[in-house]
Amino acid sequence: MLFPHAQSERVNLKPAGTDDGRTAYDVLFSLGRTALPTVDTYLERFGKGVAAAFLVELRDTGETVGLCELSEPSPAGHVQAAVHIRRGQDRSVAADAALLTVNFAFAMWRIRKVYFQTHEADLESLGFHGERAKLVRREAVLADHLYFQGRTWDMHVHSIQREMWDAQGAEIVNGIRPGGAV
Repeated sequence: MLFPHAQSERVNLKPAGTDDGRTAYDVLFSLGRTALPTVDTYLERFGKGVAAAFLVELRDTGETVGLCELSEPSPAGHVQAAVHIRRGQDRSVAADAALLTVNFAFAMWRIRKVYFQTHEADLESLGFHGERAKLVRREAVLADHLYFQGRTWDMHVHSIQREMWDAQGAEIVNGIRPGGAV
């Protein structure tokens, strides 16, 4: 049985409400990877079309270092996930945030897949490396689909399927939880 854990040894996923829109905007702006509207427009739209949003806080300092979002589940049983972590953070912070976000999605909804869309060919930067990489299925590559930083980039579509997560996800999440075997 999956439980929607929101805490690891390193991070807390704090539910983001409308009052957290400016903090979320600042995280995205600091990354420079997302074409953002004006602050006022972003704040008006913050949380719309999103089933869950979390600020990623470091447990030891309480500093907000990221934003995670899950889309509304589709009729086909899919959820889009996004994990944005400020530069300069240890990769384990992004890994914990991504693992907790995927686990939250599967624990909360009877969905078949969690999708990530990224310009990266794999999800290693989100902690899916080594044995964890086997959880990820490469679904598609859309050539030259994204434009930022003055150039086009391929968009890679990755998924994590429920069957794989049900078999291994709880054990992985238990390993990063406070008191778990990291």
